[in-house]
Amino acid sequence: MTIRSVDMQVLVQKVGDVARIQQSQQLENNSRQQEFVQQISQQTDKNAKTVNQMLRNEQAYVHEKQEKEESGKKKRTKKGKSEKMANKDKMEARLNNPGNKLDITV
Repeated sequence: MTIRSVDMQVLVQKVGDVARIQQSQQLENNSRQQEFVQQISQQTDKNAKTVNQMLRNEQAYVHEKQEKEESGKKKRTKKGKSEKMANKDKMEARLNNPGNKLDITV
């Protein structure tokens, strides 16, 4: 099957039209892709700069844990102070008690 000259002239014009259409589609696709890249980079920047808020349950748990730690520290310091005072009282009682000293004469 041979191509006639009239058909060839029509085909050459159609090739140019098809090339323009394909080029416009490629440009449109490239621009869409660049827009997506920009959106993704903006979301990434936004996510990197924001801090997620804790859930209410997590906040309560953290607060309770901190309170327990603080009360434990207070109890330990009170216990240490009371032990020091008790030891100090015992030492004073031993020193002031006259029954602790014995004089032996032969």
